[in-house]
Amino acid sequence: MGLLVLFSFFSAALSAAPVPTGSPPEGMQPEDADGTVEAKSSKSDEQKSWLITPTLAADPKLGTNLGGVIAYLKQLDSESTPSMLGLSVSYSDTDSISGGIGAQLYWRADSRRLTMLLGGAQINNEYDDFLGTGQAVETQDTVHTMGFRYLHQLHKAGWFAGIQGVSTNYAVGADGLMDGMLNLVGLSGFDATGLGLVLQHDTMDQQRTPESGHLLTFHNFAYRETFGGESSFDVGFADLRWYRAIDRLSSGRSNRPPVLALQIKGRFTSDAPLSGYSSVSLPGYTMGNYLSQHFTHFLVDGRFPLSRKLGLVAFGGVGCQFGDDITGRDIDCEDNTYPSVGVGVSYVLDEAASILIRLELAKGKSDNEAIYLRFGHSF
Repeated sequence: MGLLVLFSFFSAALSAAPVPTGSPPEGMQPEDADGTVEAKSSKSDEQKSWLITPTLAADPKLGTNLGGVIAYLKQLDSESTPSMLGLSVSYSDTDSISGGIGAQLYWRADSRRLTMLLGGAQINNEYDDFLGTGQAVETQDTVHTMGFRYLHQLHKAGWFAGIQGVSTNYAVGADGLMDGMLNLVGLSGFDATGLGLVLQHDTMDQQRTPESGHLLTFHNFAYRETFGGESSFDVGFADLRWYRAIDRLSSGRSNRPPVLALQIKGRFTSDAPLSGYSSVSLPGYTMGNYLSQHFTHFLVDGRFPLSRKLGLVAFGGVGCQFGDDITGRDIDCEDNTYPSVGVGVSYVLDEAASILIRLELAKGKSDNEAIYLRFGHSF
């Protein structure tokens, strides 16, 4: 058992923001709104600026992790997505504790976007099968991570470019925090500081729960000793997300069509130490338990509303490791695939604010499985 620390609330918590006029509710991505949000005037409306929600993650390798999120949302201008300042704290049954603060800011009609995160943890991990070796491993680590991403709109057709940076003493999974998630696991950490570039194309009809369009992102981190790290290496990412509403299956009870969402994502390294290798990141797997130089996955997520608030979710996908593994052995996708399937329920806590939670059961191969109470969709 051990600790799984989720900082997914910074991508997901945007779902609690008031939805711009003309945009359907739900969802959890940085907003590129066409409409405007009506000014808050009543006390009850002002209360919607606050978000409080629990979080849960449990799997047989890392135990149970309980936590909560509190965030404040405020719109910086009438045409921008509400910005957010948030705090997250979690505690596990291995007596580990973690916390994080951060902000996501949007201004100039969402043409400027800034994300900042600062997190820390005291981790006690107990692995029954560490890195697939069959060995039991116990680790204790003190972790700190901070990062930022700034995006600037290049063209109204949806092109963005920007820069990002991360500094951590725990490299595994740390550079994923700009996607809203930071997972900390029991490898020997080391100081790593990296800077990178971001190129993004966004054609989604809405950001919280898109029903059409795509989000294509290319970005990298160049970790260098000259930045204060202990090692120099490079990490590159490619992430395509595609959305399509199934209008013919829409129900008058929900006023929301079912949505099919697809994701193709890859993480690729060059000259990385073992703690900078790529991890299997599909639902049901413990982050950092399977490592290789490169990893890519394909994931399908179906979202089926039953009523205005209640819905079903089902997902499935497969991942592939290739390049060198941690023993230096050259591996390929033929013998190193990782399936993942799962089902769950979703519930819209507040339609006006689009506050959505998902309770999911995910299953991978062998004994890999997990239960999540997730704030928002995974992508």
